[in-house]
Amino acid sequence: MFDLTSPTIYVPTIFVIIVVTFVAILTKDAKKSTHENTRDLPYFYEISLSANYLRQCILKTGRFQYRKNVNPEIKYENKIYNSLRHAGALYALYMYEKMGLETKFHDSRILSSKYFINRYIEKIDDKRYIIVSRPQEEGIKFPIAKTGAAGVALCALCNLYNEKEVELPLLRGLGEFILSMTDEDGKVFAYYNMLEDKIDKEAEAIYYPGEAASGLLYLFEIDPQQKWLDAVKKIIMNIIQTRKTLELDMPFDHWSVLVIEKLIENKLVTPEEKNEMQAYAEQMAIPALSNQITNSKNSYYGAFKDNIRPCSLGTIMEGLASIYMCTDNKQMKAIILKGLSMGNYFLSRVQVKTGTNAGGLPNSANWVKPGVTPNASVIRIDNVQHVVLGWLKFQHILKLTKRY
Repeated sequence: MFDLTSPTIYVPTIFVIIVVTFVAILTKDAKKSTHENTRDLPYFYEISLSANYLRQCILKTGRFQYRKNVNPEIKYENKIYNSLRHAGALYALYMYEKMGLETKFHDSRILSSKYFINRYIEKIDDKRYIIVSRPQEEGIKFPIAKTGAAGVALCALCNLYNEKEVELPLLRGLGEFILSMTDEDGKVFAYYNMLEDKIDKEAEAIYYPGEAASGLLYLFEIDPQQKWLDAVKKIIMNIIQTRKTLELDMPFDHWSVLVIEKLIENKLVTPEEKNEMQAYAEQMAIPALSNQITNSKNSYYGAFKDNIRPCSLGTIMEGLASIYMCTDNKQMKAIILKGLSMGNYFLSRVQVKTGTNAGGLPNSANWVKPGVTPNASVIRIDNVQHVVLGWLKFQHILKLTKRY
């Protein structure tokens, strides 16, 4: 086990000088594009650093550099790619504008959004559009369309409709694809086999239903047709009914509780639906929080007993923040807030702070440990995406509760 505070890893004096330098630069830059004062909120500089990392990964074409390494001497060809994660990174940059109140990367986000639309969105019939997963990029045998990708794309692109950067028929077409992939009970099928032009009803993907529902809810905000909202609620209720019996083995699904948070916040549920959704969200929080390392002397303090992967921890921080907003249980709110404080602190310690890849989050918190596998120091855009969103949502809670 390594010690992140060890002088063999971080030389305190040099580290302080570097951090002060970055703070000065980021503060000067933020003054140009911050709509209100967010600099007093915790993790402002970590978020700025990671958002800047994502922006630097956007190439001239609009494509992301999907993978990098903590060691800038290690280079990767950009052939391995994932269209869903491209959409996720766009969503994180959008939320950086919405919740972080920074607009300086807006043009870069538009460029990357247009690349995404042109390369990955295809029309398959009169009503439906899909997000293509390409075999040469994702190591699959034939092209497929993921319902999760359509959902995350809607989360990332719907905000551009009012700016006239994307057409409503395209967004509706993605929504129609999700509806066509959802059965009468609200079960969402994971993949559409483009080679055989049919739904793959055997494949399973835990997070796709929540991602699909999230996208439909964002679509409903700009195109308030009842069918979108009905589908959202049907999908979420199916998730609840099929997973609540798993008790402590329930998967931690941050997308599903994001939907529940938005439904409750916007008063789009009945009292009965709200009770069921709150119970599901609270049930999900319990095993996660009970598995967190709370001993401040432990070098993994804030991580989880079986999980020190920044990407996964970022999703847990996102989900716990949504559950905090969902529940009316004051005791649970207090416990979640403590868990968020510890988890986000851990993530801030494993963020890359210096060099050309500053702001990156590697695959493993052990990236600083000598002798670990080379994959530990690989930085993917989705690692950064989820941690940024976790920090932003924690900031939002601190702002609402005036705890900073």
